[in-house]
Amino acid sequence: MIMQRAHKIQGITRGFRSLFLLLLALPVILMCCIIYYTYSRPNSGKLDLELNNIVNLIKEECQQKCDQRKISSSLSNDLPPEKYNLMEETFGTNWVSSPPDTYLSSFDCTIEQANILQLQQDHPCVIRLIRNNYLRLPAPNSLPYQLDNPAVIDPSDGQSKDILGILANQTSGFFIECGGYDGEYLSNTLYMERSLSWSGLLIEADKKSYSLLLSRNRKAYSLPTCISTKPYPTQVTFNGTVGVGGSVIEQIDAATSDNSVDGVYAVQCFPLYSILLAVGRTHVDYFSLDVEGSEYKMLKTIPWSKVNIKTLTVEWNHIPEGEPELTRLMEHNKFRKSHMISQYFSRDVVYVQDSFNIYREVTD
Repeated sequence: MIMQRAHKIQGITRGFRSLFLLLLALPVILMCCIIYYTYSRPNSGKLDLELNNIVNLIKEECQQKCDQRKISSSLSNDLPPEKYNLMEETFGTNWVSSPPDTYLSSFDCTIEQANILQLQQDHPCVIRLIRNNYLRLPAPNSLPYQLDNPAVIDPSDGQSKDILGILANQTSGFFIECGGYDGEYLSNTLYMERSLSWSGLLIEADKKSYSLLLSRNRKAYSLPTCISTKPYPTQVTFNGTVGVGGSVIEQIDAATSDNSVDGVYAVQCFPLYSILLAVGRTHVDYFSLDVEGSEYKMLKTIPWSKVNIKTLTVEWNHIPEGEPELTRLMEHNKFRKSHMISQYFSRDVVYVQDSFNIYREVTD
């Protein structure tokens, strides 16, 4: 009995040993079969070529995805900064409760100091300087307009018509026109002001043009300045030798600081947000921006979470960044590209605030 059990155990042991050896040999057998199958077939060269093609396609697809990730990462890094040189970033959210002189005394509040110190957009000194030294009040309603062509109801190049179409011929709105020129020629806002009771703000850096603008008796605020391309006050060189095409050159230099070049001179610039605070309006129904090349940089300074701008027309054909980059900037700030305006004098793109679009879709 004991012998029989011993034989059975030996048999089971031999079986396990054989199975173990077979498992060890199986990979070798499979490898030999693969090698034989691959190199003994007459089409083995074609098979190798197909396998290589598949591998190359996979590599190309992976490389494309990697490149796309790099591009996306680069675009994300180029998005506008979330900080806009505001008081709360420096002094905290309770800064308003302190007296204005806490941050800069009235005695030290000069335009030179504002530029040197790169004061915040909403700094009390910056607002004070704009109101006291630059901002002109609207002409009284009792004063008649002084226009060269009063019979021309709408002198714009299509912008006001398109914007009023979007705004359903809104009355009593508020506009900003930066690049106001003489207040009449190709004005995008004169019709709104004269016929639809709009009020607004006209900004024109060219000295001669601004002098003419004042003589029109426009019923809007006005400033002989430019919108800053930085999130703080700056002084720049302005080229006023080309009339309606006048534009910011860059930072002021010694050659132009003493007005030694006729038509090229120093101009003070403020961020748009500073100007709006000085006027006391952060709700804007229409913003017309036409400054011959600095539009993109100016728009980047705006703290969009603190203003409510419904519609814009922006001249794009002079900006070095190009229209696609301009549109990406506006989309990042929750605006939608509506359409393009292409006329003899105008190459504008129209943007509409996303939330306003939603409101229109609900109410229409």
